[in-house]
Amino acid sequence: MRGRILCVLILISLLLSTFSFIMINERRFFSGQAVPLGLSSVEQELVKLVNGSRAYDTDLQLESISSSYPGFRAAGSAGANEAAGWIKGQFDGLGLNVSLDSFPFTTWNLLSKPTLVIDDDGNPGTLDDQATISSFECEHMSWPTPSSGVFANLVILPLSPAANRGEVDLNPINITRWNEINTTGKIVLIGREVRWSNTWQQAFIGKITVQTPAAVVYTWWYSWMSFVPPFFSSSGGKPLGGASAYYWDLHVPVGFVGYDDGLWIRTTADTQPNIAANVTIQSEIGNGPHYNVVGRIEGFKNPEKLVLVSGHYDTVMDNGFLDNGAGTAGIIELAHVFTEAAQLGLYKPSYTLIFVAFTGEEMDLVGSIYYVAQHKDEMANLTAVINLDCIGSDDLYLTETDPSDGFDLDQTIIACANDLGISATLEPPGGSDQESFRIPYDVNYWCYYDWGINPGISDATPVNSSVLLDSYPLFYNDLWTRGKAGWIHTGYDNSTSTATLNWTKPENLGNHIKVAALAVMRISPNAVVVPEFPLHPILALIAVTSFFAVVFKKRKSPPNEIGKPAKTWD
Repeated sequence: MRGRILCVLILISLLLSTFSFIMINERRFFSGQAVPLGLSSVEQELVKLVNGSRAYDTDLQLESISSSYPGFRAAGSAGANEAAGWIKGQFDGLGLNVSLDSFPFTTWNLLSKPTLVIDDDGNPGTLDDQATISSFECEHMSWPTPSSGVFANLVILPLSPAANRGEVDLNPINITRWNEINTTGKIVLIGREVRWSNTWQQAFIGKITVQTPAAVVYTWWYSWMSFVPPFFSSSGGKPLGGASAYYWDLHVPVGFVGYDDGLWIRTTADTQPNIAANVTIQSEIGNGPHYNVVGRIEGFKNPEKLVLVSGHYDTVMDNGFLDNGAGTAGIIELAHVFTEAAQLGLYKPSYTLIFVAFTGEEMDLVGSIYYVAQHKDEMANLTAVINLDCIGSDDLYLTETDPSDGFDLDQTIIACANDLGISATLEPPGGSDQESFRIPYDVNYWCYYDWGINPGISDATPVNSSVLLDSYPLFYNDLWTRGKAGWIHTGYDNSTSTATLNWTKPENLGNHIKVAALAVMRISPNAVVVPEFPLHPILALIAVTSFFAVVFKKRKSPPNEIGKPAKTWD
């Protein structure tokens, strides 16, 4: 009887171990995908909650908001404000503790699509010689023109010869030729490559500071740049600011046309000495509220400790599908994952998780600067800041962090990526909103330099463990350094182009979000005690050996007292 009970117990142990083995490795059995052995069963279950397709769909909804406005989601615009309300609705729907943190700052809104009309004879009364340039778009934060536009003669400032990017700046600007051209009150067409060279740019700034134009229109000057659509810099048309604003303090409207249209204008100007243009940019500049969207999941053991996941939702003059609809979608997806995990009793963070969608990154980190200013009392409690900006491209990168406080965040994330079988590469610090946390003293100075405003974060406690997760390719010039171009800050940063150009993909987006999710989970311990019954090979061997030993003993037992064979096990 005792042997039979022992056998039953051994069988139950075997069944539990086998069941545990199947549950921990169910993706191996049921999906044919290998599960990285570095993950615990709870980590595996949480990572499986990440849905890259759902995040991609979230990005599509953000894109639909952008495409509804001529100013897209530029900070302080109608599109940005609608996006902020929509993101808040997503957080509310997940049951997060949500707030809209507002702050006053310069606002910029575009009322209609900008236009550029070329007039061959310089007479606005004759219409048969006018041509509308379809590729024209204003720069991000351009100064406005009058409602009817600004009509003026068009002049061209030529650039020096360059066979490739490496030759830019080798030949000096032909100042003699430039001095023959008076830009005062004129519409100036110039190659955007002028900003690649400090000496070229200083020559340009010096000229138009003395001879203020009515408008500036960039184009690509060189044929080897013809593959790139108009490119928009962050605050490229900035109307206000400190010393770095350069000629934008002159209140000059700024726009951009594609290479083909620019070449046509240059060719036409060669034959039409009276060529003129009308530039219309109906932008509004003021001062008003901007909104950071904040959602919280309170910690279950140590709520005073904080882990912040962030990304910006504002754009330049494009739909911002990768920059940074993808990062914003990643924040919302992570909020969804950790909410669901807590509801399932799978994972409850010991620390408070904060999800922040910043505004104003393209205005030189303004949104994150004001978040730090409004939450300075929390900075000392931040264990980590993970900023998502332009995830979803081919290759995941992350910025190096300072391990001086005993916690090396970049190595934690590298380990997470390795355990997930995802390649991740370190790059130098910088680039986005995490810098407001990492080096607040420096960022405070940048804000004063760019905007003439002291936001008051010089004394904020630095968070050394502040990291950026991004991905490459990002920019058109990655074609030359990485063999494939990215398209942020151009009209190609939309879902149609990213699909056509094999750029941003749902699987990449999902993988990068998984790395962030696993990192958050490892930074903030699980407040849920989850028992596991892993199949240990040695214990399994002992159990199997013991089972057969009992069976063998029963089969070989001696005859009973009346000489009958013992009952065999059946």
